[in-house]
Amino acid sequence: MTCADITDAYMRALQLQRSKPDLAFLSEIARHHAAQFAFSSVGPMLGDDLPLDIESLYRRIVVKRRGGYCFEQNGLLFAMLQELGFAVSLYLGRVIYNQDIHPGLTHRITLVAIDGKRYVADVGFGPLGPQHPVCLSGEESRENFRVFRIEERRPGEFHMQTLKDGDFYSLYKFELARYGPADCEVGHFYSHKHPSATFVNHLVVSIILDDEIRSLRNHEYRVTTGSGEKRQVIADGRQLQETLLSKFGVRVKRAEAQHLFERTA
Repeated sequence: MTCADITDAYMRALQLQRSKPDLAFLSEIARHHAAQFAFSSVGPMLGDDLPLDIESLYRRIVVKRRGGYCFEQNGLLFAMLQELGFAVSLYLGRVIYNQDIHPGLTHRITLVAIDGKRYVADVGFGPLGPQHPVCLSGEESRENFRVFRIEERRPGEFHMQTLKDGDFYSLYKFELARYGPADCEVGHFYSHKHPSATFVNHLVVSIILDDEIRSLRNHEYRVTTGSGEKRQVIADGRQLQETLLSKFGVRVKRAEAQHLFERTA
């Protein structure tokens, strides 16, 4: 398949039509992507082969519905946006969860230039990530019951932040340095192969809808809305398989679900 063929199939899966590369179209793509294609560590947990070429990403995320994490989801989004005529740049970030730390470059994002402004499009951060593009200039991005902004905390160091308990909380930080596919391969290899990596040891799944965020961490399923959070404990492999399919659209075989359940017991 050519990149154009993949983009057409991707757009059909999102139930969108090609349009001019403006902010409204970018927002619709990000919104539909975050609702349709689950953030998921199923692949790393099961030891799947996870190549980053575009056709493999398309088949894994769109066709097979296995989900994916940042190097997969944002890798696919980057290629689709580029094919659709957006001016895109690849950057890597460091996940910090509001701490003054400097971990490795294990998060991938896309910067999109539109009408003299730059926006971070990020469909690969999981349940805490934004549903819509966030402007690099610092203005707030207000979603249904969440708020995001990007703050330049130090010169050249940008923080993706979300409003939490009345204050802004830094999810990850990034710099506008030069990155390429080789840098992604390094971060991706660590994230899905290193024995201590989060995605190798924890089942993490989520989708972001307009009115709720559904997330799963190991045996706990959560639904977060503007009025609070509801939790449910997954009892066995059968229920895990049903939850992955019915709540997230993620397809796993019964034996795979049982393996995931036992690994996270």
